[in-house]
Amino acid sequence: MTNVIVVIGAGAIGQAIARRVSAGKNILLADLRQQNANAAAEVLKDAGFEVNTATVDVSSRESVHALV
Repeated sequence: MTNVIVVIGAGAIGQAIARRVSAGKNILLADLRQQNANAAAEVLKDAGFEVNTATVDVSSRESVHALV
């Protein structure tokens, strides 16, 4: 089984957290705006990380449940 790190928020802080704790793990990068997640995923992929993206609205219980 592969370890997965879920990072919500594709901004600079989210990317820094992903870089810090995700060595050797898969990253699921989620953001309210898919475009933001995609752009951050490309940066992380270029740095050698394995990244998937998702859309999530943390103000919506249903959206967070769907992400899980």
